[in-house]
Amino acid sequence: MKDPEGSDRFLKLVDFKWLMAGIGWWVDLSRLQSDEAYIEECLQRALRSNSELLQARSVEMLGLRRGSDAHCDAAMPSTFIGLAL
Repeated sequence: MKDPEGSDRFLKLVDFKWLMAGIGWWVDLSRLQSDEAYIEECLQRALRSNSELLQARSVEMLGLRRGSDAHCDAAMPSTFIGLAL
C-alpha cells in the first residue's frame, strides 16, 4: 500500500521542479530532498522569480503565508528534507 501523504509531497516537488524549468532553472529532485544549501538556493530563486504561480507554490510548500519574511526564515531549508518516498 502506497503512502498517500508521501505521494502528495512528491507530486508537489515535481510540480515545483517543472515550474522552475518553465522559467529556465533546472532542479535536481534528489538534491532538493537532502541538500540544505541547494534547497535554500532553489527557494530563493523561486521566491524572487517573476512567476506568481511559482512564488505561490513555493510559499505553499514552505507553509508560509504571503507577506511573511521567507528569506530570513532559518527553518526554511528543512522543509523539503525527508520528503523522499
